[in-house]
Amino acid sequence: MLNPHNTEICIIGAGPAGATLSHFLSKQKIEHTLVDKATFPRDKICGDGITIDVLNVLKRINPELLEEFAAQPEMLESWGFCFHGSNGKELRYDFSKDGFPYPPFFTSRRIDLDNFLVQRLNPAYCNFLSGNTVKSIARVEDGLEILSQSALGGTLIKAKMIVGAEGEKPVVTKALGLPHFREKKNLIGGIRVYYKNVKGFNEGNHLEFFFDKKLLPGYFWAFPLGNGMANVGLGMVSTEIAKRKVNLKKMFEQMLTEHPRVSNMFAEAEPMEKPKGWGLPLITPKRIIAGKNYALIGDAAGMIEPFTGKGIGPGMMSARICSEHLAEALKTKNYDLTSYQQHMYRYYNSEIRAGYGLQKSLKYPMALNTVVGLFNTGALKNWSHQKMVKEWKNWM
Repeated sequence: MLNPHNTEICIIGAGPAGATLSHFLSKQKIEHTLVDKATFPRDKICGDGITIDVLNVLKRINPELLEEFAAQPEMLESWGFCFHGSNGKELRYDFSKDGFPYPPFFTSRRIDLDNFLVQRLNPAYCNFLSGNTVKSIARVEDGLEILSQSALGGTLIKAKMIVGAEGEKPVVTKALGLPHFREKKNLIGGIRVYYKNVKGFNEGNHLEFFFDKKLLPGYFWAFPLGNGMANVGLGMVSTEIAKRKVNLKKMFEQMLTEHPRVSNMFAEAEPMEKPKGWGLPLITPKRIIAGKNYALIGDAAGMIEPFTGKGIGPGMMSARICSEHLAEALKTKNYDLTSYQQHMYRYYNSEIRAGYGLQKSLKYPMALNTVVGLFNTGALKNWSHQKMVKEWKNWM
């Protein structure tokens, strides 16, 4: 027997984007249902880098939530980042002396970050159905019907609008018969491995990016985590993987053993798991992310920045912006959410252009090395440093 449930909005997926949307809807006192096939805590393949836009979103939800986040022992403070050119030169930025109330970056395993957000959902407005797999989604005269199944039985959810936050695997788009945008030039293939005993990280726990000739256009990363762990991986644009018939796992091993700087860092390191691969869908206005009674956020909407591959921040920001349009839709009773899509692509217009431009530059090692060298000069590095500080303080 099915358990009937009526709600204003049904969110599919309780990762950072879906959970963030729930927090904003609760803040606006909008009742909603959040469905996820997993029970938390659970792991999710990711680079685990948390950027300034995440802190901005947490503060917008509630300044106390940001304070609580920063105080969690699982959230490791990171005070800078470094780009390592293919010629061995590096461009490092440190922000530890710039007067930030919080570091501009953190790192956290997704198992911890996602659980942090889920554990603080507001039950007064959020009906959280974890361990529930979506079996079907159907349009009906006044909205949608979502059938979910758990070990305890089925639930038939009736909602005015649905939001897909299920990640890169298409659940909402497939069920509604929508086109699932997937072009190799807008997709990055990546692998991740958790390690312990990685040596040589900056004392400020900087995020380390390595641009090696074999990897371009792509990069290898090593991000320090708490408890002596590190998130290590590499990513490359899918068109190049196919064109060059690249084996990412072999390339990963080559970086660990052959790259001068990386091999020193990993001389005593031990993997804690086998390499795990996933696809990173990049931001592109060609992707349709909203329409009548539905919207997509996070990875489901391709909210990943083209150059660095960051996705947690854009995903949570898409949730914040989507919440505004959902609230307006309920107020006006006009459930076409196309305005959210227009808003998102206006918001990220400059970042989309800059990200793809920088991504293209990775095809040319000399150009990348020139940029690294140029920005290492005193005046230009100081200007770029201060520009980031000014912009980020406004966000904080």
